[in-house]
Amino acid sequence: MQGRQGQGGESWEKLASKKMAALNGTGKVPAIPQRPPGMVRVNQPPPTPRVGRPKRETPQPKTFRKAVFVVAAILLVCAVFGFFVAMNLFQGIAAGSGPAGTNTSFLSALSTRDYAQAYRTLGPSITIQLSEGDFTHQAQASDKCYGAITDYTEVAGSATNDGNTQSYSYTIKREHLQQTYELKFTLVKDQDGTWKISDYGNDLGPKGLKDLPACKS
Repeated sequence: MQGRQGQGGESWEKLASKKMAALNGTGKVPAIPQRPPGMVRVNQPPPTPRVGRPKRETPQPKTFRKAVFVVAAILLVCAVFGFFVAMNLFQGIAAGSGPAGTNTSFLSALSTRDYAQAYRTLGPSITIQLSEGDFTHQAQASDKCYGAITDYTEVAGSATNDGNTQSYSYTIKREHLQQTYELKFTLVKDQDGTWKISDYGNDLGPKGLKDLPACKS
């Protein structure tokens, strides 16, 4: 069987050989290299081992974010703490300027024998009948007989509120008395919003106690 012929009646194989000889410049067709003896013929390339895709590392939380979170938490705690401190301070100031504050000012002045300051906490219902001199004489007589006031505490549950009138009872302890006694205060709110003592029983000493000093019959 003859191969395909090209122009001029020559076969395609001869034409291809001539072209290859012309390309290498020798005029001869290069010989095909022989397979070394013992080499196995490989029809397909050997399988290439597949390299696993590297896993993407999960980024660790940044230190900056953690620090911001800690600082924010600290600021929140400080804000809450400051709010409660301010609220308690406000309540304390309000209580100090209210009727309880007036009672405390009165008893504190008596305990230090500042009778003029104690007299200034009294309302007009008392001062219109009792001068500062008479009040001072009354307070000095009680201190001389029973001793100075050394302690005072509000009786729990004794407070009553009736609008602009409030009342409190205090337990009084004096230097020369082995027993304590109660002193009740009634306070009235003035037009300027100031609480004044309108009644304290007209006596700063004990009432109803046994074995009192002989100076007070």
